[in-house]
Amino acid sequence: MRTGIRSTAAPLRPFRALRYGPAAGGPPHGLLSPPGDGVTADRAAALAAHPHAFLRLVRPDLLGRDTGEHPDGTARLLREWTAREVLRQDADPGLYVVEQRTGDARVQRGLIGALDLAHPGSAEVRPHEEVDPHRVRAQARRRRAAGADLEPVLLCFDGSEAAPAAAPSVEAGAACLDRVTAGPPLVETRADGCRIRLWRVDDPVRLAALDAYLAGRPLCIADGHHRWAAAEEQYRTDPTGPGRTLLAMVVDVGRHPLTSSAIHRVLTGVPAAELLAAAGEPSPLPSRSEHAVDVRGLLPDRVRDPLAAYRLAEQLIARVRPDGRGVEFETRRDRAVARAAATSGTALILPPVAFSAVRERAARGLLMPRKTTSLAPKPWSGLVVHRHHPESTSHHPEEQACDWRESESITTAPSTTRPS
Repeated sequence: MRTGIRSTAAPLRPFRALRYGPAAGGPPHGLLSPPGDGVTADRAAALAAHPHAFLRLVRPDLLGRDTGEHPDGTARLLREWTAREVLRQDADPGLYVVEQRTGDARVQRGLIGALDLAHPGSAEVRPHEEVDPHRVRAQARRRRAAGADLEPVLLCFDGSEAAPAAAPSVEAGAACLDRVTAGPPLVETRADGCRIRLWRVDDPVRLAALDAYLAGRPLCIADGHHRWAAAEEQYRTDPTGPGRTLLAMVVDVGRHPLTSSAIHRVLTGVPAAELLAAAGEPSPLPSRSEHAVDVRGLLPDRVRDPLAAYRLAEQLIARVRPDGRGVEFETRRDRAVARAAATSGTALILPPVAFSAVRERAARGLLMPRKTTSLAPKPWSGLVVHRHHPESTSHHPEEQACDWRESESITTAPSTTRPS
């Protein structure tokens, strides 16, 4: 049974965000990066057509410019953009409220700020998935070189489960968010059919209400386990250094639920017959897809736990690909099967794990295999950047006038779906 160390951090702290300014040369809808990490190389090229597209910072590896092993390219680009004021720093610290509204009228609202890892005890952060140590080290190197958090870790709690003594502060915090979002936003844009708006909160009364709103709430990591682990590693290495704060977005899933999707595995170059032989199963039947294996069909009939399918998938992958190479992840079954067919491989089809089960296991400190859940919606990247050395970036009193308000008629970028 795998258990995770429960980390602690203070509630969200106000910070001075770097945001796109007029020097970016385009409205935010053409610059923001879709959530997740599943952009194909072709899609990446389209997204990065603009010289200031945020994808150039968060996924330079897809553009052939940089990898986690060589993080200096991202750091140089970030320094260049801040020097040329493509990204400009807000004059005053604040918390940021982001709202994403999809075409089906579904709304997600979250609060973005800086978690201070140096002041533990007032909020408990619970991971629910294991991490790849190599990827954590790569993330830590990139973070240290950039001196910034480019994307927020997504955290959640359920305000409807608050104890009676805490209910008034939860209700007051939710009401505060409603009042904030009733006012004019700093940014209003559309991307992939999603309406995105951003506000900054710097009023002391509202900040106090939001601080009480989060104080003492157990927070489950919904997305960003590797970024969280990288920040903790950097903090352990240099506890007094500038990297002790981490950009995070907190969502009350009692008001704005997250949905959980399966993450299928694609083993490129591994035929289904080889995979089934490793599982002790006969070769594929004529009625069975040549490039897909439903892992649940390999479990004993008495086993109903979806997590058992992921554990079995891990065991099979270890048998046929012990080095872990040639293993890809995809949230859509059709794309997983198509990718397997294109690479003479096999898609391991896996079931979704209910979000309630995710949170229940996280509360008990139990970790699932990595890439078990894809929780959505995730925040778009590029609205705010958290720089660890805020004093090193110049700012201007007039910059608060450089806010983006885009019309309803704006043309959106092509849609894409990306896994967590």
